[in-house]
Amino acid sequence: MSNPEDVARRLGLEKGEDGYDLSRKSLIAGIGGPLGIAEAILPATLFSIIFGITKEPIAAVAVAATSSAFFIALRLGQRKSVTQAGVGAAAIAFAAFLALRDGGQAADYFVPGFITNAVYGFVMLVSVLIGRPVMGYLVQLLFGVTDWRGRKTVFSRVRTVTLLWVGFFSLRLALQLPLYFSDQVELLAFSRVVMGAPAYAALLALTWILLRRIADPIEGRLDR
Repeated sequence: MSNPEDVARRLGLEKGEDGYDLSRKSLIAGIGGPLGIAEAILPATLFSIIFGITKEPIAAVAVAATSSAFFIALRLGQRKSVTQAGVGAAAIAFAAFLALRDGGQAADYFVPGFITNAVYGFVMLVSVLIGRPVMGYLVQLLFGVTDWRGRKTVFSRVRTVTLLWVGFFSLRLALQLPLYFSDQVELLAFSRVVMGAPAYAALLALTWILLRRIADPIEGRLDR
């Protein structure tokens, strides 16, 4: 896996003298900081507003894509990861292509998000089915527990936390796909906002609470 501090940062954790911990500041940073939150919320919000007013997919996609491109430009200006910016630009271009191609519809702008959720959820589910839940590798990385698969209680708990993430991605799809197929674009955009950064932050906090409940705060290791 990646560098422990980098992984912890993405999970909204900060490293202190007594190990990793979660704070309001680190949680906000974990979901991208104020810029990342705006980037997650604003494009879909603008899409919903513009489409609701004009009923024109071209106008809605153009405004949403432009706002996303603006955030990418800001990241580049702040010397953030060029790779991350490139991936973001590719995602915007793909989403715009789906919505504006011949036979496309406005709701197709959100298809890449469905694909992302399906892939993440599938990978985590498979990790549980093969007996190697993703969250087990997380506690190995952050707490140094290399034998978590052989410790029944620990294994059961990291499997449960992994299944929570599977449920999160599945719930997104379960709520948003019916809106997509019924062409309820404004509600789809709204659900994208609500189940985006706010829900993700809540799940990060819950994940950390559950992991800390099975951790020894002194040794920084999970209990048996």
